[in-house]
Amino acid sequence: MIQSVHYENGSIGAVQFQNGQVVDVQTAIEMTEADLIEDANTGVNRKGEKTLRSYPDGDPSNNLSNLPRF
Repeated sequence: MIQSVHYENGSIGAVQFQNGQVVDVQTAIEMTEADLIEDANTGVNRKGEKTLRSYPDGDPSNNLSNLPRF
């Protein structure tokens, strides 16, 4: 489960899991697509780039943008 996020240039550059492991966003996207991260999914932004995002479950507290930053 993703515990916190690191922003670079206005977007998520890395994520940290509850076990302390930190991975860059590209690795997190690959892990999500391989069903290794259960609390996130991927999408495509306006530039056509893959992005990491949280599931729309109606709970804003677990949105990636609202998680603590490191």
